Amino acid sequence: MHRIFLLLLIFFSVNFLYSETNPKSITEIIENQSEYPLGLSMEILEDPSSELRFNDVLTSKNFTLSKVLVPNFGFTKTTYWAKFHLKNKSKQKKWFIHISYPLLDSIEFYSTKNQKWNKIKTGDTLSFDDRPMLERSFVFPIELEKNSLNTYYFRVQSEGTLQFPITVYSYEKFLEIQEKEQFALGSYYGILLVLVIYNLILLFMLQDRGYLYYLLYIINYGLSQSVLNGLAFQYLWPNYPKWANISLPFIGGFSLFWGLQFTRNFLNTKKIVPRLDTILLFLMSSMLFLMCCSFVFSYYVNIYLLAGLVILFAVSIFLVAIVCWDKGYKPARYFLIAWLSLLIGIFIYSFKGFGILPTNNFTEYGLQFGSAVEMCLLSLGLAYKIKLVNLERIRAEKIAVSYQEKLQEAKLVSSRLEIELLKNNIHPHFLLNSINATIAWLDEDPETAKQLLTALSEELRYILKLTHKKVIPIDEEIKICKRYLEIMSLRKEAKFQFKTIGIKGKESIPPITLLTLVENGVTHGFQGRKSGEFVLSKKLDSKKTKFILSNDGLPTNSQLETSGTGIKYIKSRLEEAFSGRWDFVSRPSKNGWESIISIDT
Repeated sequence: MHRIFLLLLIFFSVNFLYSETNPKSITEIIENQSEYPLGLSMEILEDPSSELRFNDVLTSKNFTLSKVLVPNFGFTKTTYWAKFHLKNKSKQKKWFIHISYPLLDSIEFYSTKNQKWNKIKTGDTLSFDDRPMLERSFVFPIELEKNSLNTYYFRVQSEGTLQFPITVYSYEKFLEIQEKEQFALGSYYGILLVLVIYNLILLFMLQDRGYLYYLLYIINYGLSQSVLNGLAFQYLWPNYPKWANISLPFIGGFSLFWGLQFTRNFLNTKKIVPRLDTILLFLMSSMLFLMCCSFVFSYYVNIYLLAGLVILFAVSIFLVAIVCWDKGYKPARYFLIAWLSLLIGIFIYSFKGFGILPTNNFTEYGLQFGSAVEMCLLSLGLAYKIKLVNLERIRAEKIAVSYQEKLQEAKLVSSRLEIELLKNNIHPHFLLNSINATIAWLDEDPETAKQLLTALSEELRYILKLTHKKVIPIDEEIKICKRYLEIMSLRKEAKFQFKTIGIKGKESIPPITLLTLVENGVTHGFQGRKSGEFVLSKKLDSKKTKFILSNDGLPTNSQLETSGTGIKYIKSRLEEAFSGRWDFVSRPSKNGWESIISIDT
């Protein structure tokens, strides 16, 4: 019995010693190796209540071995503990434990020295100067004696994405990694700086608002990226940890706001896709709401809102660009190609934030690479759009010059025809016949002679007074027509009448156009007749105003003539007054003849 008890005691003692000195997983540091990712060598303990103390953790049996290279728990309020063991079999003593994710709120690092546990507390809720090393991410220097086994603990808590990519570097490797990161970040922000200067110059040169929106977008986007990679906290507000927590949703929302405004301007959505433009305006108001929320709600709520709005932002811009491209808007193609690289980066980074995708160099820095490509392409796209606008403007200027030339030509033709028409109206035969008729009536009918001279005088005065104007009130034109018919009634001893239907008198008409039609009707439609009637009416529809001058004369071949001086004069005058917005038809009607002047309203 004593022997059995002794054997059991030895067994449990050996098992206890083995479990203490031989943990589940040990990272062995050996010669000629300088980098050790600890993801698969860590043990993880979940602390939902965030109430576990370090002494409780030391004795806890609930640690589980990590199964991923970078533990990523997405957006969570749960606190996590990490434990790992390092056994140094190399000669090098100086090492660095590096957590490469800079947006963790609170980190507690526990290590032993002289058989005592030491605690270092850091995170972006504390001042930047509290960090063990003044780096944008979290670096903890350690010393490892040769052949020693060392155990370390991390307590990590964050209201944003909770992940802890932990790697152990040798001194030389750490300097090499830092150099590469600085080169990559320097190249990225150097590209942004060049784009800012380039587009600022173009803004002052071209005075185009699109460049202003683009500048505001890339400046705020670059600033939001500096928050994500820890540079903003390191260099811009190291002593303001509270603002460091607020800054990401605030600046991120502001960046997305100007990105949407730039999209609306670049794609001309208000004109091309007004319904989708309304959706973009709603999203812009949501971004402003997020910026306000960053001062009110917790970071946990705000970062959820930001992640959701980022995805909506990406989807909306992508769909709007496709629709605009489908509608034939050429700059949309360039825009879509430029944004595609950024949209892929946004989705990857967002899914990494939610814990759907693992954390690695591709998911961590893909957004920055995609944004650099996107911004360069967008600058070229903006230049392409300006080029198209300039081409359209040059084309419009050519059309305007052509129009001015045609208008000038129309004016010259109109002036020439006006002179010819005046010659016809004040023709010696016309005056001679009128004077002879007056002389004949002086003895027989002095009153008729007086009426003839008065009507003739008024007609000539009206013609000389009005023909130089582009348009006149239609009642002035009607007076001339009535005077002419009065003269012809006296001369031909006939009775010609002029009536109006629906004419208010203030409508505009080129001078002498109706008179020309009346003269043509009297000359060719009433030969041998002692009476005639001219009726001027107006018809309106949604797009045109029609003036219809009809007479009850007999249709003749002469009235079908459209190449005479009178008809040319009418068309020239209409083109001068209503360029491209008129139509003229002269044709037989049921009761005689009608001429229709149509003017677009």
